[in-house]
Amino acid sequence: MNRNTLSVVLVAALAAVTGGVALAAPQGDTPRRPQLDTNQDGLIDRTEAAAMPRLAERFDELDRNRDGKLDRSERPHRKGGHHGRHRGGMERVVRADADGDGRISRTEAADLSWIAKSFDQIDANRDGYLVRSELRSYHERMRPQREAERAKRAQERFAAADLNKDGKLSRVEVSEKMPRLSKAFAFLDEDRDGFLTRDDLKPPMHR
Repeated sequence: MNRNTLSVVLVAALAAVTGGVALAAPQGDTPRRPQLDTNQDGLIDRTEAAAMPRLAERFDELDRNRDGKLDRSERPHRKGGHHGRHRGGMERVVRADADGDGRISRTEAADLSWIAKSFDQIDANRDGYLVRSELRSYHERMRPQREAERAKRAQERFAAADLNKDGKLSRVEVSEKMPRLSKAFAFLDEDRDGFLTRDDLKPPMHR
């Protein structure tokens, strides 16, 4: 396994545990997009989404009907480059601005479910319209909550995998409960004690 391949495996493995905390992609050639729908049911569940960290990061945002799966209409369709996700989101907001006045009214927001349900929270000046700065401020305000929710889910997954409740995961526990993490076990087990702790599974600090 070369260094670039190991990096891809490690990123996917960490996403499966942390619930998709944003991680930087390896430098160099862009890796081939993985086949996500492994059971060919036309839907992407959380386990399948873990193979693509940026998708795992946005899973709850994209899962509009809260059924724990992403159908074709809920999946992002990104085009080109590292910033494709952000451009795609902006393009959807711009398309919703039907009258082209640079603002999103409550009626226009109806086509963007995540905005519609939080319209009053986003509309800081209560003028009945949303502008870009209000959307940006809302995302920043909600960031701690999203990170706390991801951390909680990670703790729950760790607890579920810790079959003997000793506060650490053996190879057997990882193989049974977190199979996607198995390939990166040795790399994550830096102290070579044969177990993974919560600290071992923490993602790199954001810079």
